[in-house]
Amino acid sequence: MKELPKVFHNKINKELKNNEKIYYSNNDQDTSDRKSNTSEKNILQKINEIFSSPNYVYKANVEITSKVDKSYFSNLANYFNFASYSIMAVTIYIICLVLSSFNEQTVSKRIITSSMNYKKHNRLILYSSFIYSFIVWILYVILGLILLKANIFDLRFLLYSLNTLLFTFTSLTLALLISTLIKNKGAITGIVNVVSLGSAFLCGAFVPVEFLPNTVLNIAHILPAYWYINSNNLLADLEVINLVNLE
Repeated sequence: MKELPKVFHNKINKELKNNEKIYYSNNDQDTSDRKSNTSEKNILQKINEIFSSPNYVYKANVEITSKVDKSYFSNLANYFNFASYSIMAVTIYIICLVLSSFNEQTVSKRIITSSMNYKKHNRLILYSSFIYSFIVWILYVILGLILLKANIFDLRFLLYSLNTLLFTFTSLTLALLISTLIKNKGAITGIVNVVSLGSAFLCGAFVPVEFLPNTVLNIAHILPAYWYINSNNLLADLEVINLVNLE
């Protein structure tokens, strides 16, 4: 005897014995007439009637709703996406402005003739640049905690902060590169506007990525801000963060 699960409103019981096929209709009791030599076609018709019935349990309309606050996720992503512009602009502008002073001819000659080793001098400049970038990152994290009313121990906020820290150090490397190429202080402002504003518009800091044409996005792939913003948007789409989702 084989019996379908009781979740079916209509039950079908089949028994093969002496070439007899027995099936029952809606009633739980065995009140249906026994039919011998019932054709397989009739049984299939009966099954189709059951599955097409409006009372068929699996045809119920189910609406799945999520209790997760998606607006909070969106606000986090928007805040850190916009921070890519300000962090890059502040980091590049200040570091290039300071290092350009060391590149002046009089200052450079004094450094060369001093007793300080040039390796130690470069190491101190690098350390101070890292400390400044770290302070900028700390300020933006604190500002995010205040504006977004976030919990500092929230895993999602920590991932956003870690991603921002990596981007801040990337901006630092760009600042060091630009400072070695640009010696004129007057050109620093223009370079900062081109690099920071260009990255912000091309990579989706000001305009959402879904509204940007594919040509612009293909160009943006070469910029660090694109991958930073892309990571933020991926985090915003995750309702639950675990090792499986992060992979």
